[in-house]
Amino acid sequence: MSEPSTSVLIAGTRPRALARCLESLAVQTVPPGEVLVAWQGDDTPTRDTTVETAARLRLPVRAVHAPERGVVPAENAALDAAGGEIVLLIDDDAVAPRDWLARHLAHYRDPRVGAVGGPFTNYHPDGAPYVKRPAEPVGALSWCGKPHGNMNDHPPAWRGRPAAEVHHLAGGNMSLRRAAFGRFEARLRRYWQFFEMDACLQVRARGYRVLFDFANVIDHHPTSATFAAGRDGDLAVKVFHPAYNHAFVLGKHLAGWRRAACLAYLLGVGSVGAPGLLGSLAAAWRYGRPWRELGILRRTLRARVEGWRDGSRERACRGEATRAPECVQPAGAPTT
Repeated sequence: MSEPSTSVLIAGTRPRALARCLESLAVQTVPPGEVLVAWQGDDTPTRDTTVETAARLRLPVRAVHAPERGVVPAENAALDAAGGEIVLLIDDDAVAPRDWLARHLAHYRDPRVGAVGGPFTNYHPDGAPYVKRPAEPVGALSWCGKPHGNMNDHPPAWRGRPAAEVHHLAGGNMSLRRAAFGRFEARLRRYWQFFEMDACLQVRARGYRVLFDFANVIDHHPTSATFAAGRDGDLAVKVFHPAYNHAFVLGKHLAGWRRAACLAYLLGVGSVGAPGLLGSLAAAWRYGRPWRELGILRRTLRARVEGWRDGSRERACRGEATRAPECVQPAGAPTT
């Protein structure tokens, strides 16, 4: 049986790191059919690095332009240009092991598999690895809609675990059967947190399995401090937009009694970072400044109500035999 065709999608923003990522793809035991790097906005250094590195490595790479900056616009621009039956996502600041693509492909010999992911090991700028985290469950979505990631910095012994079925994956080490999903959800707000969960729930809704391969570990060299813990930085990006996105994805995909349970969890509990009513008490204890936390609670609840409303509207529209005008996103509608 011949292997399915493959397309590797990269949302490029860091030219120097991108060159290392492409170098790792050039020495795969099973070479990629094509690599599509989406350069965004006016980021011509990323475009130029893509072209120069492709020529040096003789790797089948194309630079694709995404006029709007952001991971989902970039991934969708690359997806639109891709021809592979299996699309693989990797971060531009990651380095893949030589058997990375081969291990992903092996799981698709089972026609019931629609998405595959794996862990990543993070490294500090000085090259030291992050502290290992034996946290579980991995890639789970609880009955009330609470997500559990725990897909990074695993103990080495976990590489011996068999692949496990999960609910969602991390986009930095992930692949999807092209026939098993539509597009990455563009209605999410920047930085488009939870777009991977939405894609995986699309896969599961079509009757496919989502697998996590503990042994297929990539090296990740993060450089962004945007999502550092605490209340410093841009709270819209760190708190309010993720709250909207989480509620949107749950409102879009969940059915039956779980809808009421999840909405109650989002508004009544939440988390310390993005609190509901109970979570705000823990946030005030951890971060201090209770009046500030009250304002954060108010804006978080508003974001969640808006996300739930918009996700539920999308769910209703998908169920319509003919799409009503209110179901169609206007061309050029903002996603932030």
